[in-house]
Amino acid sequence: MAARVVLLLGVLLATYHPRDAALLEANGNLSCRCAKTTRVFIPPRKYSSIEVWPVGSSCRRLEVVIKLKSLERLCVDPDTPWVKKLLQDLPNLRKKEAPH
Repeated sequence: MAARVVLLLGVLLATYHPRDAALLEANGNLSCRCAKTTRVFIPPRKYSSIEVWPVGSSCRRLEVVIKLKSLERLCVDPDTPWVKKLLQDLPNLRKKEAPH
């Protein structure tokens, strides 16, 4: 029995490829907030807030969540041009909202 286990482990190690681990990692983002994203433009007048979750140990991709005034939360694709522009403008928007 022990010989079978050792043989099985040897076969598994011999057939292991690092690219297989990368596939598992890319598909194993179980702690990400966004299962799906949209690329559709959302007018800023509908926003209640914007959440930006950076890449980290729990999720290996940048996530952008827009909370609408209707309380719906939408995940948007951070690679979409309008979202990239929004992320660039975000620091300036925060300055405008801060009380003087």
